[in-house]
Amino acid sequence: MTITQLSHVAMEMGVILLSNGAETYRVEESMHRISIALGAKEAEIFVVPTTIILSVTLEGEVPLTRTQRIHSRKIDLTKVSEINHLSRQICYEPTNYKDLIAEIRRIDTIPSYPYYLHVLAFAFISQMFTLFFGGSLVDSGIGFLIGIGIKLQMDIMGRFEANVFFTNIVGGLIASTVAVTATGLGLTTNMNTIIIGSIMTLVPGLAITNSIRDIIAGDYLSGLTKGIEALLIGAAIAAGVAVPLSLLRPFWGG
Repeated sequence: MTITQLSHVAMEMGVILLSNGAETYRVEESMHRISIALGAKEAEIFVVPTTIILSVTLEGEVPLTRTQRIHSRKIDLTKVSEINHLSRQICYEPTNYKDLIAEIRRIDTIPSYPYYLHVLAFAFISQMFTLFFGGSLVDSGIGFLIGIGIKLQMDIMGRFEANVFFTNIVGGLIASTVAVTATGLGLTTNMNTIIIGSIMTLVPGLAITNSIRDIIAGDYLSGLTKGIEALLIGAAIAAGVAVPLSLLRPFWGG
């Protein structure tokens, strides 16, 4: 395998890992193991949440460096698991370039769950958390509807490539507006419970967890970056919730 092919395989696998929710230290470790298993004499990898830098050296050749920007990130742990499985296979039994690229392409195009399941997942998460925090069955029904609204709103804004912080502001605004309105109409008295339960779908729990794990692993730059991002998302949710509370609560009560 040539140095260009080797770097291409390692970079493609790293991009799939990072863009689908893997921790930065795990991306670095996986790319390093893959590069060495495929014949690299040396491999240096630097990963932050939006960029991967890879430098590999083959015996007797000039080092090759590649840089890849990550423009969008999501959570798809199926792809992360598949790439991790492939990297272990490479370490035990390296294969040829064409087969590796074909497998990487297969993993990258694995379809997600049907759209209706995504919508129902948001709805049930909002509903169950509303019950968990002490809401009634009526409250949970309102949370169910809010969850559907938040999911549809996120997808619509995603099509226009809206900023993640603005998306979360609107999500918080939807949850708060529906809860305040339901309280004003006399459908519920547990406005706060509905809001708290509904916005749980927006809380960046995985980002916070990965931030802590990166810091523990010694990747302070990536850990702090993810931590700040999670805090800003939390602030965006709070800002979205606060607007309807300030504007509508005096009229609707609650």
